[in-house]
Amino acid sequence: MTSYKDIVKQIAALQKEADALRQQEMQAAIVDIREKIDLYGLTALDLGFKGDGTARSKPPAKYRDEAGNSWTGRGKRPGWLVAHLSAGRQIEEFLTA
Repeated sequence: MTSYKDIVKQIAALQKEADALRQQEMQAAIVDIREKIDLYGLTALDLGFKGDGTARSKPPAKYRDEAGNSWTGRGKRPGWLVAHLSAGRQIEEFLTA
């Protein structure tokens, strides 16, 4: 009769074997997928992922001061701009284009 302890050992051995096989099969799948991506020139967007698979570039600055500080106009106003506006300047003075 097989004991609980024996079955737990068998489960652990099988899990270790399953993990090794998964790793091997995953590596083969990655090679296959990369070959198909290269062959067909697929992008992340083609595969249903958000974006085009390239790193996103920073949006251009919409506001800039004389010291070179810049802001895209998105999110919270930066301290340098708040200070200028508190000093009586107008936001339009800092538009880049």
